[in-house]
Amino acid sequence: MKNLLCKNPIVLMAILWIVVPIFIHSNYFIHIMFMTTIYAILASSLNIAVGITGLPNLSHATFFGIGAYVAAIGSLNFNLPFYVTLFIGGFIAMVFGVILGIPTLRLKGFYLALVTIGFGQVIRIVELNWMSVTNGPMGLPGISGAVIGSYELSPKAFIYYGFVILLIVSIITKRLLKSKIGRALMAIKNDEVVANALGVDVTKFKVFAFIISSFFAGMAGTVYAHYVTFVSPDSFTAADSTTVLCMVILGGMGTILGPVIGAIVLTIAPEALRFADLYRVVFIGMVMVVSIIFKECNCAEVIISKTKNLFSRQSNRDEVSLHD
Repeated sequence: MKNLLCKNPIVLMAILWIVVPIFIHSNYFIHIMFMTTIYAILASSLNIAVGITGLPNLSHATFFGIGAYVAAIGSLNFNLPFYVTLFIGGFIAMVFGVILGIPTLRLKGFYLALVTIGFGQVIRIVELNWMSVTNGPMGLPGISGAVIGSYELSPKAFIYYGFVILLIVSIITKRLLKSKIGRALMAIKNDEVVANALGVDVTKFKVFAFIISSFFAGMAGTVYAHYVTFVSPDSFTAADSTTVLCMVILGGMGTILGPVIGAIVLTIAPEALRFADLYRVVFIGMVMVVSIIFKECNCAEVIISKTKNLFSRQSNRDEVSLHD
């Protein structure tokens, strides 16, 4: 059991997400747990593009917003249930991922980052000005909750609903890291020219990374929309994209558990500083700077290493006591 927890971070994450909500009864803490789940999905999906492939995407919250608006429009205008908008929202976000990915394939580094920022601002302008569809800055209220038959998902049930998506993203990330596709993506991250010389189809794999990343961000948006029952352009800003990127960097890029740890820290810690809004912003800024300076030190690897050492020391003590 100890080896299973150490070697398989997904099992550890599953235990955490299954057990913790059982002991939460405050609506406030349930909401914090739900937002942690949503940010964990966003950070884990962004990790595929940024952490594994090395594509600096600074508009990830835009795909999150696209999924949320698709869910809102589908629910309000077409009475679509949440499990239908889940896949439609993911698909539409994925289409926009392809639209962003294909024209920018020749760009990399700061130039690609600037293009993604511009893409995010264009979508935000559309959300603010397309009054007949998005209702502009007033947003879209009255979105239906998640209903199955006569049962409507409670806020606590939404945590498990979101966790299923997080689990899928984590499993895909784990499989990618051990597959030929994952090795190709990491080769592109390390040196695109060398990867191309070795026969890696750089264009195809870059688009693939954008597709997977944006698809799950769109799914997270649909879950969020049905949970809060209201969406507006202010819910999906450039600051949110920066925060999600900070989560990936803090936890450890290219790892399975790292983005989840980053999401937990940067969702819960600012809430603890809510009594002073100024210090919340300062805290996130400090974490971003320190994380970039020490980017080679992955929190996930440190935590897993410490856990292994703890278990090994405990097992050694048990063996000594048995011999005594």
